[in-house]
Order: sequence, then C-alpha cells, then structure tokens
Amino acid sequence: MTAPLVLAVHEDTNANAALVRGNEILAAVAEERLSRVKYQPGFPARAVAEVLRLGGVSLDAVDAVVAGNRYHFLPRLPLAAAAVEGEHDLNGLQHRAWLSLQSRFRRGGVAARVAEAIGRQSLGRRFGRPVDFVDHHTAHAWSAYLTSPFDEALAVSVDNVGDGHAARCFRCRGGRMELLWSSDAAESPGQFYGEISQALGFHVLMAGKVTGLAARGDPRVAMPLMEELFSLSHDGTTFVLPPLWTRRRGARLRERLAAFSREDVCAAAQARLEQVLVAYVRGALRETGLRHVVLAGGVFANVLVNHRLWQLPEVDGLFVHPAMSDQGIAAGAALGYGAGREAMVPAAIPHVYLGPAFTEDEMGRALEAAKVPHHRSPDVEREVADAILAGEVVGRFTGAMEYGPRALGNRSILYHTTDPTVNTWLNQRLNRSEFMPFAPATLAEEAAACYEGYGPGVAHTARFMTITFPCTEFMR
Repeated sequence: MTAPLVLAVHEDTNANAALVRGNEILAAVAEERLSRVKYQPGFPARAVAEVLRLGGVSLDAVDAVVAGNRYHFLPRLPLAAAAVEGEHDLNGLQHRAWLSLQSRFRRGGVAARVAEAIGRQSLGRRFGRPVDFVDHHTAHAWSAYLTSPFDEALAVSVDNVGDGHAARCFRCRGGRMELLWSSDAAESPGQFYGEISQALGFHVLMAGKVTGLAARGDPRVAMPLMEELFSLSHDGTTFVLPPLWTRRRGARLRERLAAFSREDVCAAAQARLEQVLVAYVRGALRETGLRHVVLAGGVFANVLVNHRLWQLPEVDGLFVHPAMSDQGIAAGAALGYGAGREAMVPAAIPHVYLGPAFTEDEMGRALEAAKVPHHRSPDVEREVADAILAGEVVGRFTGAMEYGPRALGNRSILYHTTDPTVNTWLNQRLNRSEFMPFAPATLAEEAAACYEGYGPGVAHTARFMTITFPCTEFMR
C-alpha cells in the first residue's frame, strides 16, 4: 500500500509547510524564505503553495492535511494573529498570560477541548476540508527520530512552549514512540535563556547571540544568580524557574544582571543551560538504558549544548534534526501523522535541499532586471576557488534552497579562513553582531583531523551544522 501524501503546516512565528510521503520529506519551506520577513508569523500561505508546486500536486491530491500544535489556537484567529509579536516580550503580560493558559491546556479538560475545537474549525474553513493535529513536542520528536540513523533512541524536545509543555522525552524503538515525561509550559529552559537574552537587549528570537557572546566571558562570576533562576527538579524529569508572576523576573532581573558584564552574564547563562540539560538527558538515558539521542526544539539550536550531550559517556550516537526550531514542526507533524497509521523505519535524512530551485536562465533574467554585472563561467567551481584564494567574498546561489536555519552551501557566503578580522567587517556588511561566528566548511575526509570528538556516531549530524567541536591543533 502506498504511504499517504501529507501536507502539513505550522503557524505562528517561523511559519512553515511541508509535503511528506511516508518518512520522505518531499518539500519543506519556511514562510520567511518567501516573504523575506525573518521569522514570518501567521499562516504559511506562500509556503503551502510552494511545497505543493514543488511536489507537482494540487491540494485535492493530498491524502491528509495536518497541523502542528493542538492547542495553539490564537494565531489561527484573524483578529488575534496580528498580536503575535507581543508574545515575544517574555516578561510582558500577554506572554505570561499565554504561558498560564498553556499550563492549563496541559491538564486537559474543557479549556483544552475548546482550544482544539476552535483551531480545528478555523483551519478546516481555510483548507475546505478536515485537518488533523499533532502535538507540538511530539512533532518535534518525530522529526528528530524518523530522520535519524537510529532505530532505538531517546527523543528529547525542548523549546520555549508548545501545547502546554516546555519539554518532552520519548523512548523510541522500531518506528514507535513512548512518552516518558513532560515539563510544564511555565518550567521552560527556552524561557530562562530567552529572558536572559531579552534582558541583555537582544530579541528573544535572537537568543543565539547569547551563545556567541558566551565565549568572551567568565561563567563563574554570575553563576550563583543563574543557579537561582534555573535548575532541575529533584526527580530529574522537569525544570524549576522562579514563579511566573514574581519580581525576580522582568525589570528586577535586568537590575540584578547589571552588576555583571554582558559577556559574563552570557557565559554563565550558557554554562547553566548546559549543566541542567546534560543532567536532564543523562537521567533519561540511565532510566531507559538507551545509547542514542535524537534532539529537536529551539533550545537545540544551541550547538554548544549539543556538543556537551555528545560528550556524555552514556551516548554512542547523537542526531539533531536540521530544522530543530519550529521551522521543523510541519515536517514533524506530517511524519508523526504517517507513523500513526503505518510502521515506519527511521532513515537518515540524505540532504536538506528541500526548497525552491531556479534555472540559470531565471537567475540571468533576475540579474539583468537588477542591473547586476554578470557572466557565465565555463568552470564555476574553479573560478570560485580562485576568488576565495584571492581574498574575495563569494555569494553562492545554486540548486534548491536549504531547509532549516543553516546556510549549507546552496545559499552561502564563502570566504577564506585565515583573516582574523573577518568577523568585524563582514558582520558589519551583513548587519550582524560583530561577535557572531562563521562556520568552516571542511572536506569530510579531513574532518577527523580537524575536530576533536568527531566520529561515526555524530558524523551525520555534523553535516547539517547543528553541533560544534573543539578544533585540533592541526585545524588551529
């Protein structure tokens, strides 16, 4: 029997759509790549049209329409969708009220049933057909497990909030998942890290700036405060933060952080996040006896956390879904829907070039319309290599667009690695913070000589720039 063809969507921030058959992702696109508005919220109308076009099918030919987020009904309401941005003030009344409501949804009951019914009715009207739901963190976990190379694994999903939870752990085996435990929406590692980011003046969706700046600080200086703000529960199955409505958050937190340098705050926040998540995952590994870990959820965009987990002696293999943020929710929801109807075998995702592609003629017409000087190269790879060796910056645009937050060659800026000033001047050109790093592209056959800890259990993950390694002396 042919596996069902599933169209899936994720609304709200980082809106996206995916077209999936069985455990093969045929197309996956984030709305921001088409609208050119970073973290584009709302319904992914452009992305839906694009994945159907890439799949060569109409909506009528799809066997099922699925949405990630069972209870996240507000973005599905026309009047509420415009207020989504306020949700990103993590200390604001709107966000705290939303977290409180999400905590209530976690307990089920009338409120949860009403939220799901509203969302189901709204999406049903939009698509003109019934829509199925997959829980937010369950979608994350399916995305990590079914695109990994491991038949048996611990699946961990951790982010800010989704369907009443901040985190969920699953035991995975033979294409099936069993829920182990969950963390309440108000007990969120993403909330902790996001509050620190916001207090330092970064947008919560740019929390990676805390990770980038952490390398310049001393984690010991502000660690006592971080230990007060974020810890693991005694049984190791959830997280502990100050109560949602206390003065230890918000303006009072900014006052307390002002006693330290920004670099030291970032270093301490990063170190504390690593400590707590390592203990959380380690407890689950010891409970289950599993030796492989698969990860998804926005917190696992933190490549340093992922490296710390890979270092655990209990871990033989680790995989991070390439679109670990909510950009992967649609694909995960589609995979989860399919897995609920037929047994699936996990298969290592072969690549993430799952978005739109353009012909050379289309590129040429666009360059002519923009009046950009250009020529066709008879040997473009050699010409690019020569340009890089000559110290020129190359923008590479070729093939299908990457799925997920990382530039992986098809939409990448290339430059040689021996100029230590590049972070300053190229980041200025790109309007990025000067301390944000660039990643080296390394020949696969040289990776073991360049990176400490690189090996078979994590080689597939490293392809997608979702983990970091210390450099060897040879690489330095």
